[in-house]
Formats: sequence, structure tokens, C-alpha cells
Amino acid sequence: MEIFDKIAWIYDPLVRLSGRSKTYAKKIKFVANLKKSDVVLDVGGGTGLIASFISDSVKKISIIDPSKKMMEKSKSDKIEKVYGTVLDMKFKDNTFDVVYCVDTFHHFTNGYKQKDFNNIFHNSIKEMLRVLKKNGVLVIIDFDTKKIRGKIINLFEKFFFKGSSKFNSRDELRNLFYNFKVKIEFFDLDNSCYIAKISKLIQPSIYQS
Repeated sequence: MEIFDKIAWIYDPLVRLSGRSKTYAKKIKFVANLKKSDVVLDVGGGTGLIASFISDSVKKISIIDPSKKMMEKSKSDKIEKVYGTVLDMKFKDNTFDVVYCVDTFHHFTNGYKQKDFNNIFHNSIKEMLRVLKKNGVLVIIDFDTKKIRGKIINLFEKFFFKGSSKFNSRDELRNLFYNFKVKIEFFDLDNSCYIAKISKLIQPSIYQS
């Protein structure tokens, strides 16, 4: 994504300074119950900061991102870096034990018109679940727009991305997964974000709050 290519030089040091990547990685490890044998995908992994805190705990970790300049900031040889978007992933079916996206899901609609948002989300979810193994776990961490910080971030991104970023409330996210065979659980991460743990199942959808 062109805009992230432009801000890659400042994005990485700012995120490092915030320390949030380590917190996100810790939560993902706990929620997904990561094991040393797991193969993991970070969707929209950017500079690979979160992946760097997970790489030693799993068998293999890959990031896919549409910004080459963001990925160039990751120098770790423990992380596979793949250029692309969630909609054009070339991974085989049932490849990953865990898939996660942090502060990314709302960017899936960037560059699209509002009338297409639901289709973009649907197809993005379909792709993430396709590459996820049976009984695998998808973790989504995003800002909660019902909280003050989430509201501020939402307003900022509406301006910065010209209205093409779409944050989803917990209920909206639950509805997006309605036709998929999953179990979805929500947790508070902090005073600004929620965590959605989506477990891929064979049985009909089960929703928990």
C-alpha cells in the first residue's frame, strides 16, 4: 500500500518506542495457545515487530504485507516475508495453525468504495480461514470504537485514509463471521482494543461473548 511505503521510515521506530508490539505478541501467544510446533501467519505484518516476539516460540512464522518498504525494516531471518494482500494469498489450503492480524483488519477496505466493504471483508475472512488448518485459530486485534481512544483513532483514520478504513464493533465483527463455521470469543485487551479469537470448526457457527 503506497501510503505505508511513505511512512515506513517513521512507523517502525514509533511502534518500537510504544512497546505495544510485545504486548500484542504476549496476548496472541496466550489466546491462541501457541506451541513450538505451530506454523503461523501474520496478516499485514508490516515491519515484523510482533512476529519478532513470536518467532522463537513457534516452528515457522510468515508475514504478508502489501508494503515492501515496511517489510524491508524487518531484518530477522526467522521471519518469512511475503509481498501481497489478504485477497491474493498464494498459500495452500490448511497451511497455518494460527493466523493473526493486529491493527490491520480495518485496513482491508482501504482503496475500496463503501458499498463494497462487506464483500471485501467476506472474501478476506474466507481467505484467512482457507489457509487456516482445521481446528486452527484466527486472532484479530483491533481498536474498539466504543472506547475513547478507539473513537479518536477512528476519526483520525477516516481523515487519513479518506473514509476507506472500516472499524468493526464486536457485534459487527460477529455478523461478518455469521456464515462461516467458527466459534468466536471476545476479550478486552486494554482500554482501547478488543481481541477476537476465532476457532475454525467443522460444526455450525457458535458465538460467545
